Amino acid sequence: MYILKVLVEHPSRSLDMTFDYLSDEMVQPGCRVKITFGHQNIVGYVDDVIVTDQNKEQLEAENGFRYQYVQEIIDCQPLLNEELRHLADYMAKLTLSPRISCLQCMLPPQLKPSTNHSVGIIYVKCVKYLRDAVLKTEKQQKALQYIKEHDLLPVKDYPFSKTLLDNIEKQKAICYVRQEVYRDPYQKNEKTVADRPLTKRQQEAVNQILASYHSFTTFLLFGVTGSGKTEVYLHLSRFVIEHDKTVLMMVPEISLTPMMVQAFKSRFGRQVAILHSRLSSGERYDEYRRIVSQEVKIVVGARSAVFAPLENIGLIIMDEEHDTSYKQENDPRYLTTQIAKLRGKYHHCPVVLGSATPSLESYSRALKGVYQLCTLPERINKNPLPEIELIDMVQEIKNRNYGIFSKKMEKAIQERLNRNEQVILLLNKRGYAQYIRCDDCGEVIRCPHCDVTLTYHKASQSLKCHYCDYTHSVYYHCPHCHGTHLTKVGTGTQKVEEYIENHFYNAKVIRYDVDSTRRKGGHEKLLASFEKQEANILLGTQMIAKGLDFENVTFVGVINADMSLNIPDFRANERTFQLLEQVSGRSGRGNKKGIVMIQTYNPDHFVLQCIKTHDYQRFYTEEMKIRKLGKYPPYCHLVSILIQGKNEAETETYAMQIKRYLLNQLKGTVILGPANCTIYKVNDRYRKRITLKLTDSKELYPVLQRMNDFYKKGKVSVVCDFNPYTTL
Repeated sequence: MYILKVLVEHPSRSLDMTFDYLSDEMVQPGCRVKITFGHQNIVGYVDDVIVTDQNKEQLEAENGFRYQYVQEIIDCQPLLNEELRHLADYMAKLTLSPRISCLQCMLPPQLKPSTNHSVGIIYVKCVKYLRDAVLKTEKQQKALQYIKEHDLLPVKDYPFSKTLLDNIEKQKAICYVRQEVYRDPYQKNEKTVADRPLTKRQQEAVNQILASYHSFTTFLLFGVTGSGKTEVYLHLSRFVIEHDKTVLMMVPEISLTPMMVQAFKSRFGRQVAILHSRLSSGERYDEYRRIVSQEVKIVVGARSAVFAPLENIGLIIMDEEHDTSYKQENDPRYLTTQIAKLRGKYHHCPVVLGSATPSLESYSRALKGVYQLCTLPERINKNPLPEIELIDMVQEIKNRNYGIFSKKMEKAIQERLNRNEQVILLLNKRGYAQYIRCDDCGEVIRCPHCDVTLTYHKASQSLKCHYCDYTHSVYYHCPHCHGTHLTKVGTGTQKVEEYIENHFYNAKVIRYDVDSTRRKGGHEKLLASFEKQEANILLGTQMIAKGLDFENVTFVGVINADMSLNIPDFRANERTFQLLEQVSGRSGRGNKKGIVMIQTYNPDHFVLQCIKTHDYQRFYTEEMKIRKLGKYPPYCHLVSILIQGKNEAETETYAMQIKRYLLNQLKGTVILGPANCTIYKVNDRYRKRITLKLTDSKELYPVLQRMNDFYKKGKVSVVCDFNPYTTL
């Protein structure tokens, strides 16, 4: 008899414990089982197994409760290897998350401990070679020889008619078999190409990293835009797979995945698997199984790819390591860099963090020697970084120009179009207008569930909340006073797209934002179209700022640089510098000179002055002074405690109760708040935040764990976020 310690699928903290079930068969930890939980039939995850000589009746008599048998054992082998199972347990403690949520984030939908997904396996009719035979015709004989050399392909993949194959099958030289096939999320069958020769600087970086090949070392690869960091990644990967190890290659956003996939597929072909959330559930399931069965050597993917079930990892790479997309914003709230380093330590392999604009935390660690610093200070084609001009929009208004573009930027764009060159324009605001205001009563139309305005989307004639996804058809009368004078205020990418089409000669625009890339394959199609020069203007949000490499782009325009500077967040300066430096780097990557124009109402701001001269060192020095004065990372650890509830008064009461508890338990820790979150209400829940600043986290975890346990079933939810990337 076996007692199974089972985690149930509900990611509720109050159920973050194992429940005992019985089985007559041995089940390995890490397998799924079907169980009855209360009055529900659900799927559970076996956390541990205890062998017992007692029968069911003896166990019930001894322990005083009734045992149930599992209904079905789903898996013969554990879903996750030992490394990932231990990692899930550690993550649960590190992030104060339910263990089941840590396990679920590691698995494709069909393999999650959940009742809501089924496994979809595809079978096709294939041809199997049986024996040599003297066939009736010479054509049949040639076909048989080809089949012998290309066995077990689907019928449709053979260059022969079905009739010819049927005739060979009748002579018992071949047979038809039902064979499972994997879905291929990347269906281009491109030929592999040879590695490109490295520059002296690139080779130095490769040599420096490979010198620590058999040990866990974290490297910061600090290379300016266009310096060839991707080529360094490819050469390192070649070395690793030639030494029979595997590579984990991560990019921060799905929008960057197609270009990185193309780079790796063109070198390593079918040895590459892809993992990101835009794959269909079937594609992700098949890619996962290819990895588990060790059919691939390299995994390329976004944040969740850090949990790829690779064995024998020899190299972990995080491109654009500074990007906020590497922070998971719901349970488990992990930081990808932290997980990557844990896996690197387990496999005794180097972890490479690459960026043209490293995070302040990473760069300070590199200067202290915690990370090894590798630099690529110049572009591979020796071209200078693009010239940057700041356009003062205050002066434009004084000159009675109230439009989207300054006169100078408008002229520069048209000149590039006339020369058959391409343009990239950045506006980090999607939709058509930021909000609608009634001119009769002054009211602004807001989300009924969140403390934000509704964004107007012209194409769908709708108002949308970008926080809770509430949607309402556009109002033609004010819902407050029923007036008819409604004004659309602000500018989003849809409005700019319309303006460009109406005001620029020969302009062909691709809008690249969350709305235009929502459909499967949207990123790839739009980027491929721009690469083929089917359009000459790429207009988008921050998605266009990183990783794109188009030789014919000679102009980059930033429509409103102040948008990110004015966000009430201590990382606003850093994010603005990173965004503007990254998008500037899209210009002049080919043989033609690049130029960048940035429209701003505050051209004297030190961040913009650093951008103008591409001066990361000056920015780092100035921003670190501000961080030190305010006692912000990297000079301290930051913890956000978010208290949310449907009743405003109760939320306030519990927040004060938590503050008193923390003051009593954490001496020497700076405790700020509780304060209303910048966005006070989201999805009908009021939000208060307490912020902790501390230099030693040794005493912290037990205190927060007790707090978490106390509020498991409370009227408010309490969320702890370590090293938060947003405090809105």
